[in-house]
Amino acid sequence: MTVRGYPHGTPHEVTPPGDAVVARVRGLRFTYGGARAAALDGVDLDVRAGEVLVLEGPSGGGKSTLLRSLAGLVPDFHGGVLGGSVEVAGMDALRQPPAALGGAVGMVFQDPEAQAVLGTVERDVAFGPANAGMPAAEIARRVDGALRAAGASHLRDRRIEALSSGERQRVAIAGVLARGPRLLLLDEPTSQLDAQAAADLARALRELADAGTAVVITEHRAERVRPIADRVLAVCCGQVGPAAPDEATGEPPAPCTATAPPAARAEGIVAGHDGRHVLRGASLVLVPGRVTALTGPNGSGKSTLLRALAGLHCPTDGRVLLGDEDVSALPPELRFPRLGMVPQDPGRHLLTERVDDEIAVALRAQGITGDLRDARIAAVADDLDLGHLLDRHPLDLSVGERERVALAAILVADPAVLVLDEPTRGMDPSRKRALAHLIRRRAAEGAAVLVATHDGPFAVAAADEVLEMVNGDAVPTGLPPTSLLHA
Repeated sequence: MTVRGYPHGTPHEVTPPGDAVVARVRGLRFTYGGARAAALDGVDLDVRAGEVLVLEGPSGGGKSTLLRSLAGLVPDFHGGVLGGSVEVAGMDALRQPPAALGGAVGMVFQDPEAQAVLGTVERDVAFGPANAGMPAAEIARRVDGALRAAGASHLRDRRIEALSSGERQRVAIAGVLARGPRLLLLDEPTSQLDAQAAADLARALRELADAGTAVVITEHRAERVRPIADRVLAVCCGQVGPAAPDEATGEPPAPCTATAPPAARAEGIVAGHDGRHVLRGASLVLVPGRVTALTGPNGSGKSTLLRALAGLHCPTDGRVLLGDEDVSALPPELRFPRLGMVPQDPGRHLLTERVDDEIAVALRAQGITGDLRDARIAAVADDLDLGHLLDRHPLDLSVGERERVALAAILVADPAVLVLDEPTRGMDPSRKRALAHLIRRRAAEGAAVLVATHDGPFAVAAADEVLEMVNGDAVPTGLPPTSLLHA
């Protein structure tokens, strides 16, 4: 049966008809250690060979935990109280060691930065087949096919450390595809991919499913994967049910007409990695009261430009000014909180064992204590819906929740310049709308904001202007943010 809007099947069946069941979940309950509520609460689900199943739902609703359970990573790697059963390829996924499932299950995590094993792309993608003892010719065939399917063939000879996060995401996907799993699990696989790369990946996943692989995808950017789905289900409050209709984008904000002096600017920046320049004379100006969206394909230099602005990447030519001062001449304690940056992988930068302590790090550096400290933490936690998580360990949170904690730790210091690199990774549509509103409010209060993003609807909701990375420079598109609606 085909349902309108879901060309490969019905979105509302919890158990699909037809082919062999690859994974069977019954009565699955799991509560992380120290958590008050269950991450999964009585989940029943069958996944069959040859289907693409898309899981949607709010951040922290249980999507990633369900994927980790299917991969055999719960409870061994996360700890907590477990009940129910998960059977994958005839094996007990909750009681077998995760390595026993390695030949049957492959998972691409939300944070591909943590998934690389070896130093170069080709060797990293080959690691899985080689570790399984496959012949050299078969390894080469699988590496070629996986790189091609992930849109990463041009990265074959590159070093992992020199890749952008979007490029690392493609390589992580290729590394899992090369193992040829019967069940392929992908957690937010398009979150850091440009529109063309996301479309190519969706097509490759559909082809894998048509050849018999079971594919399960969690995704907040539903429009990118719904067209290939056989089923779309919602995961919310630890339970699985019918998916809601597509979220409306809403009207874009009115353009800002601020004419204040620049808060920060880059002039003729030349920079790159391993002798390869991705920025070739890049320039931009950030004005108080204005939100600028920076777009462009993976590897075009967006993150490098943001890091240069923050003084974290030293250009070979050009300069960055914060107000009228050269960033390279400012020690870190004088750059922040004037300029605050949230990188693509904030989980790597969390320092403490409690969310409230993490948010307070910047306040301690500013000498803010006592009631004022508590009031500032409470205000930013309320803005980002973190109040119920303040006593949790940051690394026990979902990627979207960690993203909000990292953002709170910057916003609490009221930076004059706010730089965000793919801030919507792991966020559901309602969180994105709230973040867009918060960014607009900060700009209205006088902040200059730069957001590098592949998320067109988010940019529409947040930005006043759009720049695109073209040949190593940030070029005004001359188009309104609404031009990004279908990006």
